[in-house]
Amino acid sequence: MDHPAAEPPKPDSSPADPLPSPGTAEAARLDALHELGLLETAPEERFDRIVALARVIFEAPMAAITLIDADRQWIKAAAGMEAGVAVARDYSPCHYTVQHPGPLVIADTRSVDRVADMTVVGQGIRFYAGQPLTAPTGERIGSLCIMDTVPRRFTAGQQQILAELGQLVEWELAATDELAVAAAAQRALVPVGTAPIPGYELAGRCTPARRADGSYFDWRPAGGRVQLQVADVVGVGASAAVIAASVRILLQAVIHDSDHRRATSRAAEGIGALLGGTDTFVIAFAATLDPATGAVTYVLAGPGMAMVLGADGSHHRLASSGPSLGLSAAYGTAGEVRTTVVDPGQTLLVLGDGFLDLDADPDSQKRLDQTLGEVAERYRGGLGVHEAVELATAWAVSQGHPTDITALALHRTAT
Repeated sequence: MDHPAAEPPKPDSSPADPLPSPGTAEAARLDALHELGLLETAPEERFDRIVALARVIFEAPMAAITLIDADRQWIKAAAGMEAGVAVARDYSPCHYTVQHPGPLVIADTRSVDRVADMTVVGQGIRFYAGQPLTAPTGERIGSLCIMDTVPRRFTAGQQQILAELGQLVEWELAATDELAVAAAAQRALVPVGTAPIPGYELAGRCTPARRADGSYFDWRPAGGRVQLQVADVVGVGASAAVIAASVRILLQAVIHDSDHRRATSRAAEGIGALLGGTDTFVIAFAATLDPATGAVTYVLAGPGMAMVLGADGSHHRLASSGPSLGLSAAYGTAGEVRTTVVDPGQTLLVLGDGFLDLDADPDSQKRLDQTLGEVAERYRGGLGVHEAVELATAWAVSQGHPTDITALALHRTAT
């Protein structure tokens, strides 16, 4: 993202009055809602995709996008419950959510008097977390929510992920055309600056061939380790960019799981839900770095390329984990978790799928391997991250890249 993630607001377990008094602010809110033209509309894949993703990320039985009208709640999209219906506004806690700037989290709905009497609670909903959705003009017009039939905790990290998913919904609400969505999504995908990791350097670069980019890189600290991602959505246009933003959030969420095989399975399941019914798939490198040892535990799904460049001029490619994410079960699953080590003086270089699509020449990959070997040989003593990214990108540009290209490099300084 363009800026470090802000600390999510604290959950509010004391909802305001169920229905606000009529006034200028409520009239403006309703005007903003009606201006969107989404009430009483058919299901749309762009919203269905996000609620399916939320349900998988939070392992919740229900997720929904709701729009709060004057006296009713319109369920625009849902997973695990019925969508495309209107219910009384006080049917669920979502009408409370629009009255708050931050998330509304109710760990146990029976413990909050005003909520405990709601019909939805009587039907078995015991946990609720809702992120308010804002119209392009700033008014809160609905909620992205998840629900469960048992009470549960909801951590600050989970609140942040729900907020990011809510931002995806807001991009869709604000979209006037596909490229506007793509531009917003792309800007949010790429981190700015270098992560402060003592003993390491990081650099990355995306070079788009089109305005609508489905390729990204990301890094971020996570519990004493560092998450690394490079992914390419095989598709064209704004939908690829929005899907890429969703994939980044998904991988960020599941990679916290200390059971790497389980995390990989959850990622595959989530991307399957995200891409269901489309011809799109994702080529991805997702890893965690242990800075103390240089160990990198990774999944390399699909024909992407990752390699370790040695201080002695050597280089070796990392083994693939399996097929791309989102392909049908007939192709198998990308469930093989692997480990490599980046020693002092070495550089891990990860290249996106765009490097594999440079031309139809079957020797293109062989020539890229040869070029990178020559680069590693030229920079004996350790190839720095910026040199690795720039040289790889320059090579791709010189080949006339037809698709977006992304490179990420991690260098462990000599000790």
